[in-house]
Amino acid sequence: MGLYRAITLLLLTLVLSQVLISGGADGAEETLYRGKTYHVSPSGKDTASGGQESPWHSIQHAANFVSPGDRVLIHSGAYPEHVMFRISGKEGNPILFSAAPGEKVRVKGLELVKGIVHLNIADMKVEGFKFWGVSLDGKNHHIKLRGLTVKGGEAGLHFTSGDSGSPPEQGPVSDVIVENTLVQDPQYTAIDCTPGPCDRMIFRHLEVTGAGGTGENNWGADGLAIERGQHILVEDCYIHDNSGDGIDLNSRDTAGNVSGIVVRRNHVVRNHRNGIKLWAGGRMEHNIIWGQGDAAVILGDWAGKYDVLNNTIAFNMWDPKYSDRNYALVAAYPNDDTGISANMQLTLRNTIFAFNSSNAVGGPTGIYLGKGVRLIDEGNNLYWSQDENEILAEFIAAESEFSRAQIVGGTWAAATGQGKGNMAVDPLFTAGWPKVDVRLRSESPAIAINAGASPDVLSSGLEKRMP
Repeated sequence: MGLYRAITLLLLTLVLSQVLISGGADGAEETLYRGKTYHVSPSGKDTASGGQESPWHSIQHAANFVSPGDRVLIHSGAYPEHVMFRISGKEGNPILFSAAPGEKVRVKGLELVKGIVHLNIADMKVEGFKFWGVSLDGKNHHIKLRGLTVKGGEAGLHFTSGDSGSPPEQGPVSDVIVENTLVQDPQYTAIDCTPGPCDRMIFRHLEVTGAGGTGENNWGADGLAIERGQHILVEDCYIHDNSGDGIDLNSRDTAGNVSGIVVRRNHVVRNHRNGIKLWAGGRMEHNIIWGQGDAAVILGDWAGKYDVLNNTIAFNMWDPKYSDRNYALVAAYPNDDTGISANMQLTLRNTIFAFNSSNAVGGPTGIYLGKGVRLIDEGNNLYWSQDENEILAEFIAAESEFSRAQIVGGTWAAATGQGKGNMAVDPLFTAGWPKVDVRLRSESPAIAINAGASPDVLSSGLEKRMP
């Protein structure tokens, strides 16, 4: 019995330790805050004690007073403050600023100055700011931003400071989690890491929309853009109706071969430029990408390993109000400055390319694979956009354009050694343009080859659940 109890106690200790490390659910996360709990209310006074019965009046006063492990619960009201956070938590003992449970808090801006670490912010609405709603100036790490609504300004969330392409003026940012957050209607990019680097970043369960307004296309108004950084995860997000790109990662990592870039299970919809751009390597899987105004996917201005798996890429470049005809996927196109096609290892499997570019925009179009592409594995894809040129493969010295008949008839396989399981048939979506619904009908041929985003992503209702 003594040995059994000892083993049980050891297992329980290991489980609790893991919960503390990961943050766990809300109840488990409370164990992270081992200090005092303070309260802020519009009816409070900064000369008070900060207790529940005698709250402070301003969030800034709380930010100036806290210590590692403390929690600050903010009660309902509007706080016309640009709060500057100048006190850090510690490893295993962070600081929390959060709306009190069930209460609504509005604040003008939140800024973590250089070097602030181990700080968590939750459940607030940020609006009325001119430039950046939530900013991490530099040398910030182990930060969690959860349950925020950030509207307006030049950028909703901004990481690092300095000019594009230059070293960060106040240092890099790393180990940040942003989740369950809405970023809406900034003038420029909604979530912006310029100049970076931003390393070990997680963006999860976000809605990002309205960057650059609904007028002309704006290359500087992306949904989520990180100029430089490694180990970046973007998952389960709804990124839509931005006047630039949807997701744009590693545009300034010119050395290429960036590690740990993963974009998965996202709905990327009606962005006026590109849907997903991976400049220096990465993996994209189980994404739904429709309604973009330009190429839905762009890969590889810089060298790297790229994996494109189980995506549904359809009905892009259809709306003539903001669309230009381009390929549905562009891989290793010659660099604008050097004219050289980057060296790319490309895996392309189980993906649907269908109905890309409408007649109103210039006619259907296939995919483009540049001279630098080394095709590692290509197969079980479904192509149904342009009969005569579904694939343009410039890395093939001889005939580089491949029709649907050549893809399924063996010509593509003979030229590349790839193509096993490919189809060139109508995927039978539930609905076409303009009421796009890319769920597959039960008789869809794509099901037999496991092509397209997984059924749980297709039927997640993500677009309807978001505010």
